[in-house]
Amino acid sequence: MFAFSRFLLYFTEVSRQGSFRKASETLHVAASSIDRQILRVEKELAMPLFERHPTGLRLTAAGELLLHAANNWKKDFNRVCEQLDDLRGLRRGHVRIATIDAINRNFFSAMLKKVHHEYPNISFTLTTMNNVDIEQALISGDADFGIMLNPQSSRELQVRAFTEIAIGIVVPKGHPLEGRSGIRFNQCTEYPFILPSAPLMLCEPVDALVNITGISVKEAAVSNNIHMIRSLIKEQIGIGVLCRLDILDEIANDQLAFIPLTDPQLKSFTLALCVSPSRQLSLAASMMLKQVEVLFSQIHSGSTSQR
Repeated sequence: MFAFSRFLLYFTEVSRQGSFRKASETLHVAASSIDRQILRVEKELAMPLFERHPTGLRLTAAGELLLHAANNWKKDFNRVCEQLDDLRGLRRGHVRIATIDAINRNFFSAMLKKVHHEYPNISFTLTTMNNVDIEQALISGDADFGIMLNPQSSRELQVRAFTEIAIGIVVPKGHPLEGRSGIRFNQCTEYPFILPSAPLMLCEPVDALVNITGISVKEAAVSNNIHMIRSLIKEQIGIGVLCRLDILDEIANDQLAFIPLTDPQLKSFTLALCVSPSRQLSLAASMMLKQVEVLFSQIHSGSTSQR
């Protein structure tokens, strides 16, 4: 990274390792040279950047401030490099995507495969986070765009596309409820349930349905993991309440069936494609964002056809 000074490279690595010796091994530079660079800057600043302890180095308040600034400079420089590539017309770069867990499945992988085929010089990082962390990643610049459930209204978030995701009863193939176009919650309580628990967002609407109907649910199992709930339903241990998004692959593979819940009190979830309005996306990120917008239209079409 030519724009990043030798001192900052040494300083950030020493901060990460907490040791001149370990930083020396990573950077292949003599520890004495690294120490001299940092001592020189500490002398110019007239304040220490590290506390020297027998067990290692610890950042001072000034060191923490400088490290935060250095990390921001690195992010800004990476974005400049991406923009320079855009100017050269190379159609390459790196895209950072933050998503909720439910979206990281085969249909999303197929979209990424298509993008990679069309633009093989574009690489990407796909990180699974919760809603709060996705918002922070967009604001800080750690992610170019994010896919969230029920995002809170904020001046720091812009929704580029969204679709309503129905909530319904999920049953294994061959179940007596399979084939219905819709169902009320109190019409399926004779069957044992695999219930969601916190921190799953489904926990709240399921609890609301139980409280509103006042019925007693046969509890076969409780889990805070969507993957486990899907597996237990496939094993015919019980039925469940999930979003249609959670089982798109299983519907396509004819493993599970989805029956929309028609209780008037129940609201569907909103799946939203979000960006930070204060950041300008690189050409690579903009191209991938358009592909994800197409994905949202496909999800919406599939949801509509199931109603």
